[in-house]
Amino acid sequence: MNLTVFGASGGIGTHVVSLAARRGHHVRAVYRTTPPEPPAGEAEILVSPDILDPGLAAKAIRDADVVVSAVGPNFATRHKPRTAMTSPPDLHQQVARTLIAAMQDSAESSRLITVSTASMGPADDLMGARPRLLFRFFRTVAVPNLGRVGQDLRAMEGELAASGLDWYALRPVKLTDGPLTGHVRAEDRFTMKSISRADVAWYILALAEDPAPRHQRTPVLTTGPGRPAAT
Repeated sequence: MNLTVFGASGGIGTHVVSLAARRGHHVRAVYRTTPPEPPAGEAEILVSPDILDPGLAAKAIRDADVVVSAVGPNFATRHKPRTAMTSPPDLHQQVARTLIAAMQDSAESSRLITVSTASMGPADDLMGARPRLLFRFFRTVAVPNLGRVGQDLRAMEGELAASGLDWYALRPVKLTDGPLTGHVRAEDRFTMKSISRADVAWYILALAEDPAPRHQRTPVLTTGPGRPAAT
């Protein structure tokens, strides 16, 4: 399988590139800056400071069976949304538009898998009243940057839904740096549980390797029963 990964330097993207290479897939990893160390395996590297460049997108998705966007917002301190956001507030929507346009123009029939969220807005309609109020307070009063990211991800999901592509927007509730277990629950309801970035990447690969389209376009991902991860 030919797999293109945008956001290859991020917490999830790094795992996707590594897992895919270990499974023998051809991986094209897209970075905004040259990685300090080459990715695991025989991944092809593309570097461009402008990941919204249509020319880059066309080159990156060429011959790809699956395109993964694990792009995340940048903050002054990595993974610290209380610090200043240094990336555009509509980054996810712009990336989605760029990839959708490139994939629609391509003669290839590719699947697009993106990472969204279940806690910052897109899955509010799946929550009960109490968690919905709690998360709304958290992302509007406590950490406003999370609210901005949530609005961006809602807009991204809207772009995907209107694209006509075979698309997925995965919604983890809370991400951790825990180990790879392969025990992933994908549901259409909200559960207040966490999941490791490694397990999200594992699910992305499981979805990428499944040739049949799935009815769950926006599954909520948490740790749960599942078959063990391959070693």
